Amino acid sequence: MHWMKKLILLIGCLLWTYTSISQDLQPIVQDLNNKKYFCFDLSQSKYLAKRLEFSLYQDSIIDTLQLRNYRWQYLTQKKDTIIFKLERKVENLVVIQDNDESHIQELNLTIKRQHKQIKRGKLERWFFGGGLLILTGIIIAQ
Repeated sequence: MHWMKKLILLIGCLLWTYTSISQDLQPIVQDLNNKKYFCFDLSQSKYLAKRLEFSLYQDSIIDTLQLRNYRWQYLTQKKDTIIFKLERKVENLVVIQDNDESHIQELNLTIKRQHKQIKRGKLERWFFGGGLLILTGIIIAQ
């Protein structure tokens, strides 16, 4: 049953190639079981087989090139997506670096202010301690 489908397909292909390949290939029409079959002599069959093999070869080349083209387009799209994501990542890292630098500058300013307050506190303690010492000296002297 399966080989019948292949045979019918082959006959259809042969009829199609008969009109498209050459007009000088005249098939021999035979009636079997009230069905018409088209037959060719040996040289015509060889010619048709070569043409069919060549067209199958060309079809396989076309399929291979289409597959390569699809893969190339897929890889190109993937590459573009990766490049876009990496560019976004670089932009985000630049923003993070700028934020870190501004944070570090603010921390440095805070440290400077604290150092000034500590120095001022030490100076105030020295004056307070000196004033207390002088006041104690005056109280004892009286």
